Amino acid sequence: MSSPLPRNDTDFARLPLYFIANRGQTDRQVAFYVEGRDKSLYFTSEGITVALMKPSGPAVFTPGCSSGEPERWVVKLDFLDSNRDVRPIGEAKTGSLVSYFRGKPEEWRTGLATFSRIVYPGLWPGVDLVYSGTVNRLKYEFIVHPGADPSRIRLAYRGAESVSVDGNGRLLVKTPAGLFSDDAPLAYQEKEGKRIPVGLNYRLGGETSVNKVSAGRSGRAGVEDADAAQPGKSHPYGFEVGAYDRNLPLILDPAILVYCGYVGGSGDDSGRGIAVDAGGNVYITGTVASTGAAFPVTAGPDLTYNGGGTDAFVAKLNSSGTAFSYCGFIGGSSDDYGIAIAVDGAGNAYISGYTSSPGTSFPVTAGPDLTYNGLADAFIAKVNPSGTVLSYCGYIGGTTDDFGGGIAVDSAGNAYVTGTASSSEATFPVAAGPDLTHNGGTYDAFVAKVNSSGTALSYCGYIGGAALDYGVGMAADSAGSAYVTGNTVSTEASFPVAAGPDLTYNGGTYDVFVAKVNSSGAGLSYCGYIGGSSSEFGQGIAVDSAANAYITGYTASLETSFPVAGGPDPTYNGGGRDAFIAKVNFTGTALSYCGYVGGSGSDYGQGIAVDSAGNAYVTGYTSSTEATFPSAEGPDLTFNGGSYDAFMAKVNSSGTALSYCGFIGGSTDDYGYAVAVDSAGNAYVTGQTNSTQTTFPVTGGPDPTFNAGIDAFVARISYLDIWSPRHAAGDFDGDGADEVAVDFGANGAWIYDGGAWTILTAGNPKSLLAADLNGDGIDEILLDFGSAGLWVVVGGVGHGISTKNAEVMASGDVDGDGTAELVCDFGFDGLWLFDGDVWTQISGVNADYLITADLVGAGTYVIIGDFGPVGLWMWNGGVWIQLSGVNAECLAAGRSVTGNWLAGDFGAIGLWMWSAGSWTQLSGVNADYLIAADADADGDDEVVGDFAATGLWSWDSGAWAQLSGANADFMIRADVNGDGKEATAVDFGSIGLWLWNAGAWTQLSNVNPEYLMAADLDADNKDEIIVDFGALGLWLWDEGTWNQISAINPD
Repeated sequence: MSSPLPRNDTDFARLPLYFIANRGQTDRQVAFYVEGRDKSLYFTSEGITVALMKPSGPAVFTPGCSSGEPERWVVKLDFLDSNRDVRPIGEAKTGSLVSYFRGKPEEWRTGLATFSRIVYPGLWPGVDLVYSGTVNRLKYEFIVHPGADPSRIRLAYRGAESVSVDGNGRLLVKTPAGLFSDDAPLAYQEKEGKRIPVGLNYRLGGETSVNKVSAGRSGRAGVEDADAAQPGKSHPYGFEVGAYDRNLPLILDPAILVYCGYVGGSGDDSGRGIAVDAGGNVYITGTVASTGAAFPVTAGPDLTYNGGGTDAFVAKLNSSGTAFSYCGFIGGSSDDYGIAIAVDGAGNAYISGYTSSPGTSFPVTAGPDLTYNGLADAFIAKVNPSGTVLSYCGYIGGTTDDFGGGIAVDSAGNAYVTGTASSSEATFPVAAGPDLTHNGGTYDAFVAKVNSSGTALSYCGYIGGAALDYGVGMAADSAGSAYVTGNTVSTEASFPVAAGPDLTYNGGTYDVFVAKVNSSGAGLSYCGYIGGSSSEFGQGIAVDSAANAYITGYTASLETSFPVAGGPDPTYNGGGRDAFIAKVNFTGTALSYCGYVGGSGSDYGQGIAVDSAGNAYVTGYTSSTEATFPSAEGPDLTFNGGSYDAFMAKVNSSGTALSYCGFIGGSTDDYGYAVAVDSAGNAYVTGQTNSTQTTFPVTGGPDPTFNAGIDAFVARISYLDIWSPRHAAGDFDGDGADEVAVDFGANGAWIYDGGAWTILTAGNPKSLLAADLNGDGIDEILLDFGSAGLWVVVGGVGHGISTKNAEVMASGDVDGDGTAELVCDFGFDGLWLFDGDVWTQISGVNADYLITADLVGAGTYVIIGDFGPVGLWMWNGGVWIQLSGVNAECLAAGRSVTGNWLAGDFGAIGLWMWSAGSWTQLSGVNADYLIAADADADGDDEVVGDFAATGLWSWDSGAWAQLSGANADFMIRADVNGDGKEATAVDFGSIGLWLWNAGAWTQLSNVNPEYLMAADLDADNKDEIIVDFGALGLWLWDEGTWNQISAINPD
């Protein structure tokens, strides 16, 4: 089993370098290009052009550049005496599409193919040039075919101050924007399956016969004109090749061109909004420094470049985070900002933000307003599922400043937008909204509904009073009601309070407000304040299926005036600001809970999401360290330095406690802005960072290399609490067949027996466990109700056995008396054993997780507990024995005819097996998840391990065999044939559910399951597989046949 602790998924996201095909979006000389914020590379028939951004230092006027704008420096790598008719060919198409939505629709360039490799075939006679790479490095190699002459390969840099070879054989290219370095070159030949090295060195100097390009080709000065204008000369080089077999291909590998090893950038990138669809695909919007600058013809300083402003961006990451499905830029001639995003059931993305670009350059099409209204306008855009078309895009605004904020979408495709407007009703597009009159005070919040075609506003109106009012966060329910949060300085004398949680302004400059707009948009179902005697700011809002609203933001008010009520922390923590989370009941009349999340520094809540069980997920940023911030169970328990770290917290459904809370950050400043959650409880966070990859947890982000300035980031946090299983299977009535106990959340827990359901409890247990605690051959059911304590059901009758919340439960016969005992971790109260209705404390230390296993082979189980920093321990016969001083990340126990074993993954030091009192290393690679299964019925369990990017493997009799190259989300063992051979049922996420049985794979379903169990429900000695398919309900697989046993989604 894998760790129950929250973690950044290590396979989310690793991306290749994208070579974008030119289809008219840049100069026709260019065949492919690679764009970054602080560099762009253009691949032409004549060579490579690299445009670098110089550091933007103090504001110094440069002719042709605006004061304070960054300056672009251009370096060209020419192919000397090459075949100028050769254009590069894209290979290894990535499937990721790039779109530029700029200007009129006929000017858009959409659905552009991207490749991870390009080839110049026959660039010199018999010589191919190949480029590939990763997000931070460009790799190139020359393939010299048999009989070709490698001395024909000659290149030259222009726009460089110098080119030299250092003592290590590296080629150093110095420019005013920084340093290029090509590692010492290598060469080799393949012969009889072996790589034979060949001597290779750089050779500097020689003639500089550059392929000339006529001025008429692009209507601008050509390369020959550039030589006169550029600083310095051309710097040619080639290669000296040692002896080799001319009858075989020769590979010249100059290793790596490091093209991002310079300081500075043209601007800052920030992720501001995030959404996730049912398939686990992630959608992000934010702001990026404008890309797609004109192809630079000249080498040296590019005096025509003036920065380019900012664009909004929208990107879709696939469910594994390994590739962009698309990335698009939405912008015009001025600054454009993406603020929030939503996604509908069909995969259309809806973006809100604001822009200063006029309609002549902004990509307006079929939107609610196609005419720019002046200063800043809010905008809304809809992107089709493939990312290749703007279904609509238009303005919402008047003649003064209007800013788009949060966005939501309903099942019919209607979009709901909030923001802030200074434009009065004379120019702002009010229509059937909750208030058609601007209320003064410079800014009012606004709320608007855009119809499903995007052509008109169903309603639009203000929410405000006589002072300043800002609309920030937006949510919508299934009935078409809109929920808005923000902040206001307006008192109840002018603000439209109605049945809200607090009808009285609390002072301190700003109060949070929360409002529900009815489905017609004509009125407020409720509107009220959340605040204290100091200032509060509402930043994010979410709504559950019961119409309860969840709000996050930050406050400076103490608990003496702030309306704390049953929240995760009722005490203000100091430091200037605390984040807060509040739940407003469905009528809007009261707070179900409200409390702080913070430490002794400043803490800011920014984004919030809620899952189907009512757990809330909050992100933001904090300057509090782990000494006072309530970090617990991750994703990182330690503050990482700088002024701020992003944080991620999950609040339980009652609001009384944090399920987890931790930092996301590096050594400088990191900010979390938005969060989304999927049906499995994975949280997705976006924000911005200026921490480098040496300290930021880049194993879980779309770009493993920091690109200078500020980078947007995206992270997925998984909380795999499988140590406390959701459901239970066992023989609860002694009839020889298994039954299953299933938790259906608010609908209670039920037992499925012989095709019929009976209610077990109307309560909602956190976890269920089956165990025969009295030795009568009939399993009892243990139910952990969290703060309501631990219960056992014996013979259909339940009674409480503890008032404490069990964080982890396990059972086994630990004293050899033929009955199972229960072991529970009660958090700070330590580890306790329940035997014969008596509790005995066996450790005062809180275990991270625990299992029971028969490691001694005599039918008597031991307890194995991982105690975090004090390592892994075994409780055997009343005595604790330390197995390892290292913290295990996941464990599995198995049987063997030579001695039962324990397999443990220890992170960076790999996977180990403990048997007969000693450890043996099985792999140096870190496994994400382990189970034991006897696939061949030989009495020896195999270790089945998921190794993330390297796939699923089985260890048997000292050897590893790969079962699949895909990454498993979850797996169980099951004897589906009744022959003693255990198959492995594997959830592979987006590619569905598969069964590994008798050495072959069978796909059971193409739907991604949420949970798996195995049980013999019909007493035929064959396991059935019970699968929770989320919204599709609970299904039973029995010998190749599926049957739905419940249409309700289990918890």
